[in-house]
Amino acid sequence: MDRVSLLIGPIGQLVTAKSMPWRYGDPILVLENAGIAVNGDKITDVGSWDSISRKYEGKCRIPAEESLVTTGLVDPHTHLLFAGSREDELELKLEGVPYEEILRRGGGIYRTVSATVSATDDELRRILLTRLFEVAKYGTTTIEVKNGYGIDPDQEIRLLRIINDSSVNAPIDIIPTYLVHVPPRNMDRREYINAVINSLDNARGLAKFVDVFCDEGAFTVRETRDLFKEALRRGFGLRLHADEIAYIGCSDLINEFSIASLDHLLNLPEQNVRLIAERGSVATLLPVTILSLMSSKRPPVKALRNAGAPIALGTDFSPNSWSLNMQYVMELATYLLGMTPMEVIMASTVNAAYSLSLRDRGILQPGYLADIVIWDVPNYRWLSYELGRNKALIVIKRGMILESTPSGTIISKECT
Repeated sequence: MDRVSLLIGPIGQLVTAKSMPWRYGDPILVLENAGIAVNGDKITDVGSWDSISRKYEGKCRIPAEESLVTTGLVDPHTHLLFAGSREDELELKLEGVPYEEILRRGGGIYRTVSATVSATDDELRRILLTRLFEVAKYGTTTIEVKNGYGIDPDQEIRLLRIINDSSVNAPIDIIPTYLVHVPPRNMDRREYINAVINSLDNARGLAKFVDVFCDEGAFTVRETRDLFKEALRRGFGLRLHADEIAYIGCSDLINEFSIASLDHLLNLPEQNVRLIAERGSVATLLPVTILSLMSSKRPPVKALRNAGAPIALGTDFSPNSWSLNMQYVMELATYLLGMTPMEVIMASTVNAAYSLSLRDRGILQPGYLADIVIWDVPNYRWLSYELGRNKALIVIKRGMILESTPSGTIISKECT
């Protein structure tokens, strides 16, 4: 028998995609009485428990007879690094106060920018790590983290450095993104775009992607095009906040650029649904934000599905949509967007990983990272069927079990 570091099994039900990206109707592997062999940080074998238990001897074994097992969740869209909060503004929104008036009173995004810029590096690292410990408890094993609350390019580089510094002590993997969020209120827009472009040289090695908030009240299509050209020239991948508030032509940029992910898409026109599918981009949907905006609009899930566009899901954690829980996203995607239980699993694992250009995770197959969640549910239908409970029983990151300490931090340990 071959010796491995970890055996998981027997497993009540194992669910995984067979390839990436996953499109609606693609094959899925669903195994009952399954087993997984892990050696180090990689999956060695997946199959029936009878076969796995005959072939491998594990240093440790985790039984999961009554559990669903999937790969770890991937959150591909977060604004995780900021200081302060804006809970008082929820009451203003409920009273019907327009966002423009909230801004005039000193609230909104510029309030968060002020709090973030004023915080020390140590304070921001502590805030970020606390949130990373929290997301890991819900089964997220890889997360994208944007800057964006510095506005000033020097501050945005500072935030990227903090994200990278924090990754050393983070329990899960971080994918940093340089977000060009909103224009400053006291600077010529063209001068600001040029300053951001100049800062991209300093962002090399600190961010994998450049993301632009292209929308009404944010950046124009022309400004986004200029930023994308310079980002590509410097080797960054591209992500795009598009068609959230209004359609002003932002998603049309799919005609000109290879964009890894187009996110939000509440006002996506039908002709661009087909283009997203044809270009191999991912449509990342953010149902918590729809809820927090109290919007009646929905992204065109059926059209995306029918066109064969890969769909991913993310939390969009921010001061305006405060949820670190990808399970909640999955639940909302089913009840709010009409996505099937299997569809939301694929959107939260393999497709979310694909949207971040990660090809080594999101699937339970030999050679992939051993990012695994053992769930306190009997089958895949339960994950988005049951509402409001943390259903993650055991979270495994790179072959190591993540465990909460009394202080609230997360540590990695070998199975014993």
